[in-house]
Amino acid sequence: MDLVTPSIGLIVWHTIIFIILMFFLSKFAWNPIIKFIDQREEKIKISIEKADQVKKELKHVEDQKNKILKETHVKRDMILKEAIQIKEKIKSKAKEEGMIEKKKIIEETKKNIQIEKKVAIRQLKNKIGDISIQIAEKILKKELDQYDKQDKFIKELVDKLS
Repeated sequence: MDLVTPSIGLIVWHTIIFIILMFFLSKFAWNPIIKFIDQREEKIKISIEKADQVKKELKHVEDQKNKILKETHVKRDMILKEAIQIKEKIKSKAKEEGMIEKKKIIEETKKNIQIEKKVAIRQLKNKIGDISIQIAEKILKKELDQYDKQDKFIKELVDKLS
């Protein structure tokens, strides 16, 4: 049983050694250990603060990115609307110009047809006049072949004129 129960002398020596050890540890080891732990705690605190700051900056950058994307989408939509309006204006203008050009061409064609019609009628009248003269000439030659008939015809003409 001696081994299980310590003697008073042993307890006193253990206590003295423990106190001396605590004294030396507190004098020489505790300050550096506590200083190291405090420095480590400070580094961790700074790292956490930096991480929080980076998180905030990242959120701010994300918000700016979203804002810029929205602005870009709005600008894109405006540009598309303007492009569609310009396209419609150009299309409408081209259609108007096409209609005006079509009307001009139709009017010119009508004028040309009228002019050609008048020329054709004039040529036809001239041709009919020439043919009438030729027919009259042939008829007169036939009728006036004989001298008596010529004389009679001239007298009738003179009588009608007088």
